[in-house]
Amino acid sequence: MASTVGLTAFRCSVQRPAHRSQALVPAAQRPCSARRQPVQVCNAGNGSHPAAPYKELEAICCDLSAFPGCNFFRVEAIIRPWRLNKVVEQLNASGIRGMTVEDVRGAGVQGGRKERYAGTEFGDSSDNFLVDKTRLDVVIARGQVDAVVRIIATAAHTGKIGDGKIFVHPVADVIRIRTAETGAVAERMEGGMQDMTGISGL
Repeated sequence: MASTVGLTAFRCSVQRPAHRSQALVPAAQRPCSARRQPVQVCNAGNGSHPAAPYKELEAICCDLSAFPGCNFFRVEAIIRPWRLNKVVEQLNASGIRGMTVEDVRGAGVQGGRKERYAGTEFGDSSDNFLVDKTRLDVVIARGQVDAVVRIIATAAHTGKIGDGKIFVHPVADVIRIRTAETGAVAERMEGGMQDMTGISGL
């Protein structure tokens, strides 16, 4: 997949909520013990590991404790190109308006195997192990990380090798060029996630 050399990525753990409505509870309101469970690697190696149940994707919790003073994070998702529309649709429905998308090529467990969807073939030639993927970047406030990761994971999930990965990186600050605003004022968009879902960023 895309290179992440020099960047810090956080491992996400799985917490099974008692009820589906608990899936979007901000991280700050959940007990720390539930946020430190080991993540299950799905479809690794030869694909012998089972795919994660959908309910586990809805309960992903990211451990951000390494950066207690960081208010903003960049969620980087490497996904199948043909899942992009669904991911963007779900993000928009939850108030995520700002994002960056680009086509990339990389290698992971899928290891260069081509795939077809809706008559289009994704993948490189047989002598090249790189696979066509799409990278999606979203910068959000700390309290919205879990919700955004869950949205991307559930929308991008097929249960097959090659679904991709999500990385969470710390962001020092946010600057809106037009107004020179910085911090939370620059990051927040009117009608965004906090307005639509009530999930406060900071």
